[in-house]
Amino acid sequence: MIYHFEDLSFRLLMIERFTHRPGFFEVSKRPYAALSFRKSGTGRFQIANKTFHSAPGSVLFIPADTAYTVEYSVSESIVVHFGECNYTVPELWHAENPYQATVVFQNLLDSWREQHSVNHAKSILFDFFDAMETSQISHSQHALFSDCVRYLDENFYDPELSIERLYTEKFISASTLHRLFIRHLGISPKQYLTKLRLNQALSLLAQNKSSVKEIAFLCGFSDEKYFSRMFKEKYGYPPSQMRNHIIV
Repeated sequence: MIYHFEDLSFRLLMIERFTHRPGFFEVSKRPYAALSFRKSGTGRFQIANKTFHSAPGSVLFIPADTAYTVEYSVSESIVVHFGECNYTVPELWHAENPYQATVVFQNLLDSWREQHSVNHAKSILFDFFDAMETSQISHSQHALFSDCVRYLDENFYDPELSIERLYTEKFISASTLHRLFIRHLGISPKQYLTKLRLNQALSLLAQNKSSVKEIAFLCGFSDEKYFSRMFKEKYGYPPSQMRNHIIV
């Protein structure tokens, strides 16, 4: 994506607001690139063999020397034209916070009209790109965290499951996984796994159908003594006494 293209360079040519009438249009190649933020309405762009659906809050980048077709509804956009832009991939993304993005591009337009300062406009753009990159990283990490939680929820009963195995399965570092669990749940991944296993153990004890040893194994503990010690730390009683307490 353009917002995390580290070597991005361009010459700022123009920033303007455009109102589009409804209809289908063919646009010839132009010697400049365009970054378009859609404030209202929709646009369906066909660029090479790709289709991009632009809606309010969308940001569309069209490289220089690129012909395309577009079908507009009544719509409005703020467009930035770049000369000598070294990014050449057409792409569209949607701002996580459309209102905030609208404020940014309106400020960009107002600043350009009032000051016509290339450096100030570039500063606003690069700040926006940084915010988009941070937002995408945050969203990606949240999805990864949810995937890790789901993985533990579905496999905690496996005695071979360990947090170390989770690192390998999900291609995530120990420090990143620990940070995400602390941020979202307030406990470490290992504490979360132990919690799942002990909660299930308590449920099985209440059913009174299996021995303590069997329950330990069914809940992912390969060592009965370790299971009993962890259970007592959490509930205040060893498993056998807790079973009697629940039954009574």
